[in-house]
Amino acid sequence: MAKGFKKFSLSLLQFFLMVTSAHAQTDYNNMANWAFHPDKSGTLIDGFNIDIAVVDENLATTSVYQFTNNSMTNTGVDVFFVHPTILQNLATYTEIETVPIADQNTLMVALSIRGQVGLLSKYGRMFAPRYRQATPPTFVGSDLDSTQVNVLEISYTDIKDAFLNYLNNHNNGNKIILVSHSQGAYLAGFLLRDVFDSNPQLQQKLVTAVIAGIAGNYAEPNLFAGGWWQNIPFCTQEDECGCVMNWRSYKEGQTPPAPQASHPCLNPLVVDNGWAYSQLDLVQNWLMQDSLYYNNQAQPLRNFITLRSNVDFGGNVGYVAFDSLYTIRHQRSGTGQVGFVVQHTPQPNEQRPDLLLDEESNPLFSSLGYHAKDYNIYSWALLEQIDMKLSLCGGSISVSDYSDPAGTLSMFPNPASDRVYLRNNDEVLSNEDIAILDVAGKIIVSGNLDSAGGISIQELESGFYLVVTKFGVSRLFIE
Repeated sequence: MAKGFKKFSLSLLQFFLMVTSAHAQTDYNNMANWAFHPDKSGTLIDGFNIDIAVVDENLATTSVYQFTNNSMTNTGVDVFFVHPTILQNLATYTEIETVPIADQNTLMVALSIRGQVGLLSKYGRMFAPRYRQATPPTFVGSDLDSTQVNVLEISYTDIKDAFLNYLNNHNNGNKIILVSHSQGAYLAGFLLRDVFDSNPQLQQKLVTAVIAGIAGNYAEPNLFAGGWWQNIPFCTQEDECGCVMNWRSYKEGQTPPAPQASHPCLNPLVVDNGWAYSQLDLVQNWLMQDSLYYNNQAQPLRNFITLRSNVDFGGNVGYVAFDSLYTIRHQRSGTGQVGFVVQHTPQPNEQRPDLLLDEESNPLFSSLGYHAKDYNIYSWALLEQIDMKLSLCGGSISVSDYSDPAGTLSMFPNPASDRVYLRNNDEVLSNEDIAILDVAGKIIVSGNLDSAGGISIQELESGFYLVVTKFGVSRLFIE
């Protein structure tokens, strides 16, 4: 009896230790648990060149977009990124479980993040936590029960703890760009509901939430809210702040699939845990997909972007862009089937590689499409829209601080690259005071217009700016 009791007690102790270990808190004061953090120097994003070379069909560089890497600089805007599943030998993970941070490849995680969202470091400090990733079976083939939710809880607890560590110790009133992909999108979606959705003050900090790469962004029929989140809507304008952006990408000719039966937001326990406002209902809800920048008419894809290290041309830059190598359009095949469809459209003498082709050999391509290339496809559109959002809500000075009720202020050319001229009621603004602000609200240029109402912008980087005069404010895009 005693021997049997001892054996039973040992088994119980082992079970207790296993459960306790699985739910142990990850210490986010320890920089080892961050892939990128402004207090962690020497990372793959610290000092990385984030310029983009646009390369034509002859592999000649036609232009270079120059951006400042602000990943370690407090601009008043922070980027918080929740990375996707980044695990070696994915097929070997057959159980619904989490993978300890110590068992993940540190370099592989950092490289993947740099490839996906390194360009976002132009906006400000980059915070990218490592976390106990859930294995693929958690999302594909899992029963909608407590096993799935218990595993997701471990991953989500890490993300929530990391975000609260950032918010309480580092935010200091800054605006927040919340970005994510795939598994990270589920976890960021939970965070958006759990932490942001009932906190108006925190919502005011939110420039946008990018919940990308999943067939699980849903709302009430013909509305843009009331599904996963109650108070945070999907974006209905490119310059709208505090809203959700999302996309998935497939090949032209594919029909975007409906959510899989194991989709976490079909699990009622997700709502019970406070991670979703309402359970996904494929009859009562419709799935959402960005269609503001690209609509349902096929058009050239602006600047498909890849790391310079992936190609042997482009020069001394961090990224290379292929402009108009593909076409793209928004496709809705049903309330639960929506995404972008992309087609390769090479020039007659095309030498640029089709970097989407490898994805088509993936055994899961019929359901995943170009999932792994979501950010390559949409990064330029994402950057342009975030620029517009920040021009309205990003800094201490914004359009809301000024007024031009009659709409009399005009500026030309716009976009511009050399000089810009301003008029009010068609009258030249000779020698008037002017300030040009970047997307973070920082004054970049302060001075006077010349006698022709013009000012040089040659020294400014590409992107969106606010042009402020006593007559009002206009938005300027510099090519």
